[in-house]
Amino acid sequence: MVVSKIPGVMAACLVATIGLAAPEGPAAGFEAQKLAPDVTERLDQAWSISRQKIKGPFGPNTCVCNDGRSAPLLTQSGEIRNICGDETLFCAAFKADWGRDLETDGVYVANIFSRDLYEWDRIADHFDLVRGYILERYVIDTSPENKLSQMRQYGGLSGAEYEIVAKRDFYERFLAAEDYNDFRHFLLAYELQKRHFSRGGFGKMQEVRNMASRIQGIDGGFKPLRDAVHNQVSASLIPILEDYRDNRANARTQALTDELIAEIRTLTSLDVAALDNDIGAIENQRIMQLLTNLSVRAAASDGVETMAALGEMMRVTREAVADGTLSPGDRRRAIDLNIVASAVMQSEGSRLRDDGKMSIGQTIAMMRALVDGAYGVGLLSSRERASASNNLQILLLEGGLEGGTVPRAELKHRMALAARVVEWAQNSAVLAFAEVWSQWLHLMPEVGRLPDDIVRGSPLLLYADAHQDVSDFAVGLGAVRHELAGTEVTGGVRALNPGLAVGPLLLNPESGSYSRSELVALAATPEDLQPTAGILTQGEGNVVSHVQLLARALGIPNAVAAKQPFDTVAALAQQDVFYAVTPNGRVILKNSADMTDLEKDVLAEYTANVSRDDDGELADAGGTGKLHIDKDRLDLSVTAPVPLTSLRRKDSGILSGPKAAFLGELKHLFPDNVARGVVLPFGVYYEHYRRARVSVPENLAGKDIAEPGQPLPDFVRATYAQFFGEMIPSGLGEKDLSDWIKPRLDVIVASIIDTPLDEGLKAAIATELDKQGLLDPNDPSMTVGCFVRSDTNVEDMENFNGAGLNLTIFNLVSLDDIYAGVKEVWASPFRYRSFSWRQTLIDDPEWVLPSVIILESVPSEKSGVAITADINSGDPDAILMATSEGVGGAVDGTPAETLLWSAYGIELVTMFKSPTRRMLKPEGGVDVIASTGREHVLSDEEVAALSDAARKIEASLEPTLNAAGTPRPWDIEYGFADGKLWLFQTRPFIGSDEVANLPALSRLDDTPPSVSETVAFDEVPQ
Repeated sequence: MVVSKIPGVMAACLVATIGLAAPEGPAAGFEAQKLAPDVTERLDQAWSISRQKIKGPFGPNTCVCNDGRSAPLLTQSGEIRNICGDETLFCAAFKADWGRDLETDGVYVANIFSRDLYEWDRIADHFDLVRGYILERYVIDTSPENKLSQMRQYGGLSGAEYEIVAKRDFYERFLAAEDYNDFRHFLLAYELQKRHFSRGGFGKMQEVRNMASRIQGIDGGFKPLRDAVHNQVSASLIPILEDYRDNRANARTQALTDELIAEIRTLTSLDVAALDNDIGAIENQRIMQLLTNLSVRAAASDGVETMAALGEMMRVTREAVADGTLSPGDRRRAIDLNIVASAVMQSEGSRLRDDGKMSIGQTIAMMRALVDGAYGVGLLSSRERASASNNLQILLLEGGLEGGTVPRAELKHRMALAARVVEWAQNSAVLAFAEVWSQWLHLMPEVGRLPDDIVRGSPLLLYADAHQDVSDFAVGLGAVRHELAGTEVTGGVRALNPGLAVGPLLLNPESGSYSRSELVALAATPEDLQPTAGILTQGEGNVVSHVQLLARALGIPNAVAAKQPFDTVAALAQQDVFYAVTPNGRVILKNSADMTDLEKDVLAEYTANVSRDDDGELADAGGTGKLHIDKDRLDLSVTAPVPLTSLRRKDSGILSGPKAAFLGELKHLFPDNVARGVVLPFGVYYEHYRRARVSVPENLAGKDIAEPGQPLPDFVRATYAQFFGEMIPSGLGEKDLSDWIKPRLDVIVASIIDTPLDEGLKAAIATELDKQGLLDPNDPSMTVGCFVRSDTNVEDMENFNGAGLNLTIFNLVSLDDIYAGVKEVWASPFRYRSFSWRQTLIDDPEWVLPSVIILESVPSEKSGVAITADINSGDPDAILMATSEGVGGAVDGTPAETLLWSAYGIELVTMFKSPTRRMLKPEGGVDVIASTGREHVLSDEEVAALSDAARKIEASLEPTLNAAGTPRPWDIEYGFADGKLWLFQTRPFIGSDEVANLPALSRLDDTPPSVSETVAFDEVPQ
């Protein structure tokens, strides 16, 4: 049976659906860390010299003898002479001083195998060295104007006769390194050997893609063919390229096109026989025999079974490298084998797709083989491979290759899970270079295209095509039709939070350069975010980061796009746009002048359902008015520190904020799993605030903003009265409002911080800390280490999650630092970012009051956030766990191991992929150190402990209800130290239910066509 797919979808769109986009730019969701000024200065100076010198970063050509003697090849008299004669170890250009200066910051250029092998013990970081080999090769192959590319045309830098031998020994030495880690370093080893492959055409997939780009650089009209080459290297391209060569090419592009056609013929004619030499070279007899059997099976089979055997061969080969059973020589040979096997797999898979005869079942089986292939090239970890393979195997067991059926909903669900594979691979491609990524991007921005190049040169290019075939079929020709900048997009876009906004769109604005009335499109999710009307990101950070939680809570439309659809949005930069994210996941982002009549009606209905006040901003999505501070509930009479154990949930909004109140409740439920702590209630802050006098920061002196020495409450009342009572109603724009309020907030912050703590309060804090055992018994001026955490009365209100708006100071040790930290935390709600998120949401901002938790530092080796539901499906029986290594994990948008726990098992959403983690220092503060390199963050026992605690919290605490009367899930912050669970916070998980349920937005949802409820696996999509 043949069923038609959506007509007119080009190959480029197939790839873009799950993030395999060809255009330039960094991998989705990755944000390079900002370099320190001294680092950029050093890099710029050394690179500038390298670019100016004739030999770039290279120094004199030198010959090294077998006995250790060495001398420059060029004598002082101008003679060329090799002092070693027949005893030459190698001759090569050594690095100039400025070339070595780049190494100080991890940038290795001017790389030569023979020389670097000789200098191995001098080189500080061999992993950064290998990263340099790969990055430099990419620049040389793709950027002919770069100095590194030009230098490769300079004769005599190295001798091929020396490089061939040294290259082999270099690979083996790298693979034998004691600190080599399969999870972190296999992709580096694979890409190193692949990009310097010196046998046949097996390693030339990237070269074919680069050749197509070079032709486009000469002839812009070649772009559609360049895109086709980048999307799938297939024999079907050859007649199209021949037509271009014969009818449209000029003299330069004609020769290049001939070369490109020849390389594609080589690649697409590969078969299993190409593997024989590499298999026969393996010295380990057990592995060699196993690979031989798989090769025989692949050669004797056809189609999908051949692909399965090739995938299994690549899996077995990598596993043999990872477990250390192979000699360094066999490890090198095994990677060579996988380079060839990957090329054969892509050749065979392209042929199968071109035939157009694969059924749904066969396509899924091929996807499973390609997952093994992706593992074999280093783009998936063993854990990711197992998860992805099992997901597809469940479908194959249920539907079979032929004849069986599966529920359509099940197929759609499994394909949604399968889409994660490419995202995992992209994260792996970036992680491999993370330690030096910022430095290389700073000097050579073109390397930002490398992660895409790695993924697209792998078996995952075919995987993306196959995934799209099955996904289109699964939705019954009814894929969600998004609209971005006038272009219909059926994949690569995912709704995160429903909402609607109209306003100017800014593309990648600098922090602090936009207002709450503007929308932002961001290439990476930031650690924090100013108020904004809507968010589109290329990569979402992690799903429980503060940014994503705030967007959910405030009803801000929020979506994530793969690279190609995200790049489409650039056309809308600086334009007024209409942005809607519907409850069922449709995303519309377009010029507001192009709105349809339906969209105009929806906007009118939406605004009619939203209560607005004089400030002209969204007050409350459900039309219930501003968030109310009930001053009558406040008890400001408690003006001394209290132990955490004395607080309960009922004290929230009375003595303290919800953080302290719920933490006190947790301490009651889990006395051994909550750290010791002291709370400074609202009344303590209020006494300090009433005593405070205005202090004008030095940069504002003489600007007539405030009168030094004036009572701070008088200044605050006057400031708020003018701002909320006069300026906002006058219709001033966002910039004028923010320019006026920012310096006055700076005055409030400075006044709170500069006012000395009452001596009696300091003594009371010390006494209470001592009672809780938090003072150092050997030095009463020091603590055992404490976090100082803010906790206001306007956090976690109905429809408002204040996650991350205020300050937490890590691991303070001295009492003086604690006292200073308390004032910093008290002042944090009045810093602009925190204030601006709330300025139109709170009915009486003068009564925003902070309490403070002084909590014993727990040296967590891992930490994160759990939500007692699947926040995407709403399943209340699931638990979402997002955990990072170190302290402060998951909440700031950092990478996290994300697991979806349920009674049916544990589903891997993402792995923790970061080169670093934050750990507490015994002397106070935190240190950023290397991550462990382990594939798992949480152990099975820790997952069980966390799920048990989450279920106990659900059973013990009365839930809050959303607008529909359904219990809200719980948001739980936790850590593990020496395997023990510690609980740091719990609160209701707040979402903007009113916006999510607006009938107006639902009118923009697609109506899916009527389709059968089951899918036959013998059907052939076409």
